[in-house]
Amino acid sequence: MTIKFLKRLMLLPKEEHIINKRVSIRGLEVQLLSYTIEEDENRLWIMYEDKDLLDVDPDDEYWREFRTNREELLRKIEANKINKYFHIKQMEIQGQTVSFDSSTYGPLHDLNKKELMQLQHFTEKGLIPSELEEAPLRSLVMGSYVQVRDEDTPIIDATKDLSLKLHIGRDSKEILIQCPITVKFGKQEIETKVKYYDSSLGQEQYFYIDEIYSFDPYEDIIQKTERIEDDKMREDILKHHIEALESICPRNKNLAVIKYETTDNVQLNFMMKDYLDSEPIRHNSATSIGFISSTKEVGINGNKVRECVLQTIDKDFNGNLEIELFSRYVEIPEQIIQCYYL
Repeated sequence: MTIKFLKRLMLLPKEEHIINKRVSIRGLEVQLLSYTIEEDENRLWIMYEDKDLLDVDPDDEYWREFRTNREELLRKIEANKINKYFHIKQMEIQGQTVSFDSSTYGPLHDLNKKELMQLQHFTEKGLIPSELEEAPLRSLVMGSYVQVRDEDTPIIDATKDLSLKLHIGRDSKEILIQCPITVKFGKQEIETKVKYYDSSLGQEQYFYIDEIYSFDPYEDIIQKTERIEDDKMREDILKHHIEALESICPRNKNLAVIKYETTDNVQLNFMMKDYLDSEPIRHNSATSIGFISSTKEVGINGNKVRECVLQTIDKDFNGNLEIELFSRYVEIPEQIIQCYYL
């Protein structure tokens, strides 16, 4: 190891604008440290305490082998409850906008040499609040947001007002339901209402099933790629999508899709019972299949329609399906945080 190598690990900004303000982002107290202008990137730095991390067993391996898909999905929901990640899309300062397109987060007890030097930098600057100095390292998180690379670096006058505005991007949260349902394939009657208990709300909710239908993803891809005029590009895209599909849906199968309505247009997550109870199968492909229904479409019960892909079925299937309303998603709206310097 050399000093030249260590210098690449150090936080040595060409210019730094100290923020040193505490703000509340979605109920979490966050310390805004500084905005740094560096050789190859500009970053907004933050730190916060997350006491929920103290309940996590550091010896518990997340990527262990799961016996069923249900077990793995339940673990992901639990992990997301602990994760307090939020995306700062933009920062406004002195009439200029800084956009962020990536970020890094990490608990302090996992710091490597580079991150330890970053922590030392902010400690020497006096930006770590005394109450955070007393907190266990396992509960402290430090993160940075990287400015869009081709965006102009703002010209900030430190002698003028440094009040800033943060734009927090919208997000979603998955709420576990696990409500089993048996549904006959095909179109449903009006007001085919299904009730379920939502523990997060502490009350009963419901949705309408409009239809369970069969969808041929191969035919759909062929039709869509026919619009591409360039022969080679069309063949390459078609080949790529078909290879990805084959690991999800065999050519002799179709996909079952549920068409449903909710009075508040909430997104629900349905799955087949036999999929949830089966052993996970790892695929090399990162491609997934999903449907987004038109916001203009109104269902037979007078509400906006949503769709959810279930699982593969025989092309001539026409029986009952054992499915499960596994979870629902809560939309977390955008948030604007104003930070004033008085």
